[in-house]
Amino acid sequence: MVRYFKRVFIAFSILINTLLGGKNNQTFSARNWQLKRDNKPNIVYIIDMVFFLKTNHCQNSWHKWTIINNSITQYNKSMGYSNKRNVWE
Repeated sequence: MVRYFKRVFIAFSILINTLLGGKNNQTFSARNWQLKRDNKPNIVYIIDMVFFLKTNHCQNSWHKWTIINNSITQYNKSMGYSNKRNVWE
């Protein structure tokens, strides 16, 4: 049951990030670490305080997202999919 709620929380985090204009499948924590890397305003300190049992929560979330995102990109390239969005003109 704990595993289920963990996945629901991750899905909620991705939803919040999406509603704020974030990248595909990126959690809110990973987005904030990217903002920190880009020297933009972020709340990494606050998020890491909330998840005090997990050291460097935002950084670890960003690393996981980067690995997953790169894997999806490589798969799409190997299948011949374009990275460009199909847009109606």
